[in-house]
Amino acid sequence: MKLLFVNACIRGEKSRTFELCQDYLKKFGDAKEGQDWEIEEINLNEMEIKPLDNEELTKRDELLKVGNTDDPMFDLAKQLIQADHILIGAPYWDFSFPAKLKIYLERCSVTGVTFVYSPEGIPEGKCRANEVIYLTTAGSPIGEYNLGYDYVKGLCSLFGIDKKYFASAEGIDIIGNDVKKIMDEAKAQITTIIREL
Repeated sequence: MKLLFVNACIRGEKSRTFELCQDYLKKFGDAKEGQDWEIEEINLNEMEIKPLDNEELTKRDELLKVGNTDDPMFDLAKQLIQADHILIGAPYWDFSFPAKLKIYLERCSVTGVTFVYSPEGIPEGKCRANEVIYLTTAGSPIGEYNLGYDYVKGLCSLFGIDKKYFASAEGIDIIGNDVKKIMDEAKAQITTIIREL
């Protein structure tokens, strides 16, 4: 069994979102103790990935037309569909998340790999995972503008992932707020998610 940790915590180990992710991974490990789980991390901060351009899209279309998914451009999509559980950690930036996460998800969204279309034109997801956990931190309240999580939820529907869970620590950059208390409350949300799994 494989847990895929998509680490979009651009500030690295100093990131408070990364702190929440570490809390989740520890609690998940404790809850699954004795089971055969492997954690595979994708650190987007260390990856050189760029948006798809016309040349790459043309190449991808030609390869998919003949059913060839052996090219490295499909590696991220194949890694995603083989995961049994997915954790995404991304800070709340500009109403969504860092650009590298968008590029990663773009490269994972491949017709014929992460999803296919039925004869009626309805997308059918190919991912093995039943759930995605999305963790974030925000300097201010997120409110109705949770566009990053909304985007991930939409892709989960396309990829065939039924359950989506969200936890956040919000308002941590507002002067006077008790950051430790906010983080502890987010960790309590994580504990609740673990219990529901």
